[in-house]
Amino acid sequence: MRIGISGAQSVGKTTILNALRSEDIFKEYSICNEVTRKVRDYGLPINEEGTDVTQKLIMQEHIVNVFMHDRMLTDRTVLDGIVYTTWLHENGKVTDATLEHSLSIFEKLIGKYDLLFYIKPEFDMEDDGVRSVDIKYRNRIVELFINMIDFYKVDVIQLTGSVRERVQQVLNVMENHNE
Repeated sequence: MRIGISGAQSVGKTTILNALRSEDIFKEYSICNEVTRKVRDYGLPINEEGTDVTQKLIMQEHIVNVFMHDRMLTDRTVLDGIVYTTWLHENGKVTDATLEHSLSIFEKLIGKYDLLFYIKPEFDMEDDGVRSVDIKYRNRIVELFINMIDFYKVDVIQLTGSVRERVQQVLNVMENHNE
């Protein structure tokens, strides 16, 4: 199974992923996390400063994750990739060609996830020195997530509540999915 957790920055994706690591059901899963931070570690700009190269590399990471792991749990998906690429395109940071390239990858990969969880903002953002804490930026990203999910009829399962509640929601879905 390929399982993804999507949502804007600072909504708890990595926190949930880290909590799920210790669950027996995920012991044999590849944990694919920090896609954007990997790109940043190459010295490339991320967040509001992303570029054509940044977005192409991020989308490439999603291709690798989907096709290299039969059992995968990831805290970013191709849905995240197209949402952030769309924001960058709206703001003149990436070209039409990059948006089209990213959209093509999104359309080819979105159906490859067996389960896709979505987390909307419920808590204040925390500044970890990497993610953007600009509230206007995050609000637009959330709008884009909602628009993409609706327009492409992406089947997402929304997670809400505390970390423990969210973990339990994932485990309940997994239990029902495996029956």
